[in-house]
Amino acid sequence: MTETIENICYEYARDVLFSQEVTFDGAPALIIIYIQVQYLQELSGFLKNHGYKLSSRQNKGERYSLVKFELINLSHHDQAVLKKKRKKE
Repeated sequence: MTETIENICYEYARDVLFSQEVTFDGAPALIIIYIQVQYLQELSGFLKNHGYKLSSRQNKGERYSLVKFELINLSHHDQAVLKKKRKKE
């Protein structure tokens, strides 16, 4: 999952920062991305489906924004991953 999140973010923008704090499965707790405004809604929807919320946005001119996404609940996310792993065993 971590690779998917990172790969999708890089598809939308070159300038992406991922926090060193990660969940049990390696998903970053915080993502900061410099993105064209036209792609923000689509990326936000994808990240929302993976447990993130848009926590801040700064417009940089007319076409770009600096956006911060935070994982909503680290412990809840970790518990869900742990459940999936147990089911596989």
